Amino acid sequence: MRIDIIGGGSLGLLYGGKLASEGNQVRIWCRSMDQVLSLRTEGLHMTSVENLDASSVDPIQIEADVLDHFTEGWKRDPAEWIFLMTKQKDVAYIGSQLLAKMDKSTLKATHGMICFQNGTGHIELLHSLLPQWHIYSAITTEGAKRVSYNKVFHAGRGVTNFGQVTDEKFQKEDQNRRESENSLIYELRKAGFASDLSNKIVNQIYRKLLINACINPLTALWRIHNGELLATQARVDMMRNLFLEGTAVYDACGIYWDHNLWDQIMSICVSTSANTSSMLQDILEDNPTEVKWINGSIVTLADKKGLVATYHKSMVELIQGMSTKEG
Repeated sequence: MRIDIIGGGSLGLLYGGKLASEGNQVRIWCRSMDQVLSLRTEGLHMTSVENLDASSVDPIQIEADVLDHFTEGWKRDPAEWIFLMTKQKDVAYIGSQLLAKMDKSTLKATHGMICFQNGTGHIELLHSLLPQWHIYSAITTEGAKRVSYNKVFHAGRGVTNFGQVTDEKFQKEDQNRRESENSLIYELRKAGFASDLSNKIVNQIYRKLLINACINPLTALWRIHNGELLATQARVDMMRNLFLEGTAVYDACGIYWDHNLWDQIMSICVSTSANTSSMLQDILEDNPTEVKWINGSIVTLADKKGLVATYHKSMVELIQGMSTKEG
């Protein structure tokens, strides 16, 4: 199977490396030529906590090029699947400047794109830019950290589910589409990813949104690992405030949430206790964060119902004030 991975970050390298190891034709599209050259000359190297599944992909087993060459590369040899693994802030540019310019004559019914972004709003944007595409949203709990341009550390195994956000014209039964989805699930599982197709992906999107909204901004503000959120009652109380405000917004919008979601958040803080959240990592590297797509999404939902999500709005303002770069 030919798979294009847009984004050479931690997840892009992890999925790209493992899928290439199993014989798939993987192309990784990177932001910098330095990363491209590193992958082309040295290959891709993966390690893990247990170091039991450390492995390497030789340069001959994987392709790499700069993102600006994507449209040209697609015209030459279109892939069956695109994994969009950039930050949320890059989706609009990639969708309008690269993906929308692809040669539509090469598009087949089996082609699909899976989006791995946090937050909400990007699927609707991509649907408007790419009406012919089958666009999926992915929710993954895989943990990874990019160590260098061509080295990735697999910090924790998880589950990867993907599905199409409800849109009647994309929900019609299509045998070719089902076969393509099943083939991808097979390749993901063969590569070591616990993966499945979900018809409840919207519920999972909003579940992950609220989990991230309760954990990520606080770790970034206090510059602490996830587990340290449980160190004091004051920290837990602030998480609880974000949670209660978020679930009140969900209730007003008719969005489903698990009755034990608070307990799940507590468990996640424990199971990922040593993790550095992506938002904290962005702050430490002085990069724009995804806060306006995470906490900001809850603020937007509240606005539509005439509510004020005070705690989440404060998170957006505080986190945006910490970065010198605009997202």
